[in-house]
Amino acid sequence: MPGRLLAITGGHRFDQAAMTALLDDICRRLDWQHTHEEQPSAQRWLRPEHAGTWDAILLHDIPGLVLARGREPEPAPPSDEVRRGVIDLLAQGQGIVATHHALAGWPTWDEWADVLGGRFLYAPGRLHGEQVPASGYRMGPYRVDVAAPSHPVCAGIEPFELDDELYLCPVFEDRVTGLLTTSADTSAESMIDTYREVVDGERVAAPAQRGSRLVAWAHQVGASRIVYVLPGHGPGTMAHEQYRRLIANACRWVAESTARPEPVRR
Repeated sequence: MPGRLLAITGGHRFDQAAMTALLDDICRRLDWQHTHEEQPSAQRWLRPEHAGTWDAILLHDIPGLVLARGREPEPAPPSDEVRRGVIDLLAQGQGIVATHHALAGWPTWDEWADVLGGRFLYAPGRLHGEQVPASGYRMGPYRVDVAAPSHPVCAGIEPFELDDELYLCPVFEDRVTGLLTTSADTSAESMIDTYREVVDGERVAAPAQRGSRLVAWAHQVGASRIVYVLPGHGPGTMAHEQYRRLIANACRWVAESTARPEPVRR
């Protein structure tokens, strides 16, 4: 029986045709099938009773945040039911691959930042009890290098160039295994203040803060393997051969931690 991939989107604009082509290519490489669900209804799959329904879940969403130009970002905390559902799901074993703006999801929920290994903030906020500034971003070409060539997610991946979005935001480097890095300038001076652009339409340098050169990493939460991949902003990246191989590798690797339903005994 072919494997199953669930792609979850919602909360941010993206190129639907490019995403569908990416999913088709991933599943061709893996001999899987894919299904697409949108937030907030897709949240129902992130519950323990659905562990193993999907071999891997691909997150390209921003739950818990309303974004609109000229307005303050509006974070909405998850309900207790959502919190328990996600944590219990990960305890059961459900492989998850998160890409790009998924790092901004549930911005008031520290445990979700711990799950993904970092946090992108559209507005100043608190993280692990400390006040943190709004994150920064910039578009442009940059080189991606392999930091863990022996890791299964990096199998067959060579250094490559992308014209995509980079982030300046907290990354929990001491808790994750770095997979890919960049030598691009990730200083605050090179980045745009996300908050000022969203609210005031102004492009000014991001607030001073510590960034990271990691652009992909992996770790384990509960019984579940998690991979985060920063690139994924536009169709050029989604169509890139190395990027498609990377996401397919990540889906295959996290699937190894996914719970398998008990076979029916007759």
